[in-house]
Amino acid sequence: VATAVLLAIARIDGITWTQLGLNKSSWQNGIIWSVIVIVAVTVFYAIAASLPFTRAGFADKRAAEGGYRRVFYHSVIRIPFGTALMEEVAFRGVLLAVVTLSWGVVAGVVVSSIVFGLWHVLPSLDFHDSHDATARIGDSKKAKASSVVATVLGTAAAGVGFCVLRLWTDSLFPPIALHAALNGIGFAVSWGLARRLRDL
Repeated sequence: VATAVLLAIARIDGITWTQLGLNKSSWQNGIIWSVIVIVAVTVFYAIAASLPFTRAGFADKRAAEGGYRRVFYHSVIRIPFGTALMEEVAFRGVLLAVVTLSWGVVAGVVVSSIVFGLWHVLPSLDFHDSHDATARIGDSKKAKASSVVATVLGTAAAGVGFCVLRLWTDSLFPPIALHAALNGIGFAVSWGLARRLRDL
């Protein structure tokens, strides 16, 4: 619903499907690149999960909870459609197009990426409380503030990468696929590793 509302507002404002990265002429190229990025993310996670020094990055208590139905719902439904689709339409589709039309591509990338980073302030607090990697810096206000700043900077940088992919492929499909794959497959791998360690 949020995605539909965002697209409706953009179209009413005169933004074209091409400017949103959703023109039919770009669908084939977008789908091809989407498959490529999903395969690349899958290979990356497979390697990271197999190496001891990178495996610790998957230690997320949120992913460890629940059974097969929960991980399927989050990885295949909630994350791709409730997170990746909506956020990519909002930040790499509508906001990028609006700012680009007014102030140019560079401004569009910068503004949409900064707002995308700020969008993750509240999720970063949840991440701090649930991920083993943050245990090293403690649970003080200063530690939480550090986590928030690091998360905002990291997601803003990721936002730049998503924007580059969107502009380079001339399609919104690849950043949606990349976002969904990074979060969805990452969640499934974290769950799988947590379940395996628990059963050992």
